[in-house]
Amino acid sequence: MSKDKPLLVKGCPLCEIFLNPKENVKTKLYWPESIEDINPDIEFVILDCLTCNTPMLVYRDHMTTITREAWGRILYKTRNTFGKSITLRYKPRRIFDHFHCHIYK
Repeated sequence: MSKDKPLLVKGCPLCEIFLNPKENVKTKLYWPESIEDINPDIEFVILDCLTCNTPMLVYRDHMTTITREAWGRILYKTRNTFGKSITLRYKPRRIFDHFHCHIYK
């Protein structure tokens, strides 16, 4: 995980997941296992997309790119959670300035 201070923007629907999880997580949560474990120190969350009900990974920081190391941790967690044959697709539709990707089995 990053030791830098998290870059979170109030008002961004994806950042709000980390700022106020109890109010903003309204779909199935895959990881972490409990909503109480979501905070600005956790690197990413996996939950169902509000729009299409597909599992979606949301990276904590409000930026469009991530490091290779972060990508490796994302692949490790998503493959262990959903299986090795998953596909991750980054296709921003509503939110263009925050890294998130859908997980297809």
